[in-house]
Amino acid sequence: MHVGGTQGHQPESRPASSPLCRGAEQRQFSIQLPGICTFADAVDFLVNGRPQALEKIENQMSLTASRPKMVSRTHGVVATAYLSLFMVSADNSIINTAVPRISASLGAGTPDVQFAIDAYMLVFASSLIIAGSVVDRVGARRSYAVGISVFTAASLLGAFVPSVSALVLSRAGMGIGAAFIVPSIFKLFAQELTDSGRRRVLALWPAVVGLGVAVGPVLGGLLLTRFRYGSIFLINVPVGVIALLGTATLIRRRDPEPITRRPDPVGAVLLLIGVAVFASAIIFAVDDRLPGWLRFGLGAVGLLTLIGYTVHERRTDRPLFDLGYFRARTFTGAVVAMSGLFFALFGTVFLAGQFTQYGLGWSPLQAGAGLLPLAVGLTVASLSCVAVTARIGAKATVATGLGLGALGCALCAMAAADLRYPLLAAGLLCCGLGMGLSVGPALTLIVTSLRPADAGVGSSVNAMFQQIWGAGGVAVMGLVFSAGYGTRIESGPDLPASARSVSEGYDLLAHGSGQAATWFADSVSSGLVAAWITGAAVASVALIAVLVILPATTSTSATPSSRKVNA
Repeated sequence: MHVGGTQGHQPESRPASSPLCRGAEQRQFSIQLPGICTFADAVDFLVNGRPQALEKIENQMSLTASRPKMVSRTHGVVATAYLSLFMVSADNSIINTAVPRISASLGAGTPDVQFAIDAYMLVFASSLIIAGSVVDRVGARRSYAVGISVFTAASLLGAFVPSVSALVLSRAGMGIGAAFIVPSIFKLFAQELTDSGRRRVLALWPAVVGLGVAVGPVLGGLLLTRFRYGSIFLINVPVGVIALLGTATLIRRRDPEPITRRPDPVGAVLLLIGVAVFASAIIFAVDDRLPGWLRFGLGAVGLLTLIGYTVHERRTDRPLFDLGYFRARTFTGAVVAMSGLFFALFGTVFLAGQFTQYGLGWSPLQAGAGLLPLAVGLTVASLSCVAVTARIGAKATVATGLGLGALGCALCAMAAADLRYPLLAAGLLCCGLGMGLSVGPALTLIVTSLRPADAGVGSSVNAMFQQIWGAGGVAVMGLVFSAGYGTRIESGPDLPASARSVSEGYDLLAHGSGQAATWFADSVSSGLVAAWITGAAVASVALIAVLVILPATTSTSATPSSRKVNA
């Protein structure tokens, strides 16, 4: 080895541009061995036989060389996950535009088809925490593949069902598949992304969900102009195949993180029954075919079962979900915000379809296109929510979004007063902006509040509340709409009893002229105004709760038992 060579001898050192040897040190020490750039490296070579600097630089070069591949794979994972999330979200609303076609094809009444719509959300909500627990135990990759497979198979069944009962079963199967897909996505993001990357990716979550909910009716309307109603389910099949291919080629096999708690079958059964019965009570609240005492009894049984689940979880040493998370104001405040937002959003999407089809006489395709302002607001706000949160903080961003959601519902109510679409579009835009601003920061608060081992079941709790409150928005706001319409239509001129139903009243009265048609329009308007006022009230209550519960500065401590900040 030659250190500090003479003028007459030019050692075979690497050029200064070499990634192994950069800086002024190379000009001071001419080294014949690659990677030895300083005197300290030479000493290290003599002592250890290999310079540590060379090893570090080679590791860095290896990391740099592999980075484009990693970025490409990670982008593929995110794209695959969000494609499936779009599919899951679109199935919440794509069926809304097909209600008349399904009723005619299967010979089913509107309440029966409405139950098929709600069966998806009902099974989705009641299965989420159990599915999330399975995700934590068996891993995100396998759970995601199972969820996609079940969802795709159920969609294929739904495209060719011979009866409304079979349609309900297929929708329930889609709900089971979706219950595995959503927590698996959260788990994948927790595994594949850094904290900063996760914040950026989760900021797109509301845009994907909202676009699915908003674009679903448009897509459904396009399909129904050319194909039978089964096409709205058949379109899920190629999406599912793409997601499965992405799972096989992009998502790495990982051993699930060790779970110290044992399974909790008692808690799982109590939760499944409680959520299913309570959500059924919410859904059947709009069904006048059931006596009032039965609907009230369903709600009471569901609530008591959920109370029993809570008592059991507090006493057992192996809870299905650590209820200590709810003692953290960050987690609870974010869940409350998401619940209020989804109540208003799902209810608004449902009512907007009634507004445009029954109030304005639009076709399903036109009605779906009428929701585009909601999608625009969601996209714009989702792309800017990270910057807004960095500037004003998570609490202020979430609260602003809830305020915009309440304002949007109020504008929709004003639009319904005289059935004006431009004002409805402004209300939908406000709802989209509110959703896009709030959901990303709220999701980040929830995910960062969870231990890595609880990412699946913890995110399932949040998704469960979203689905229950989303179903509640459709059911409660739909109930208020039906009640307002019915009260108004009954006080009018002598009309057939069948006009008490909005869909049948539309067929009987809306295409006519004179007093009956005017009274029908006034009745639709009356019901819509009352329903959207209800949505604005719920969003306002959620806003007040968030202002009280959510701390100004948030903690991301991941151990419920040790949380002292925000508790």
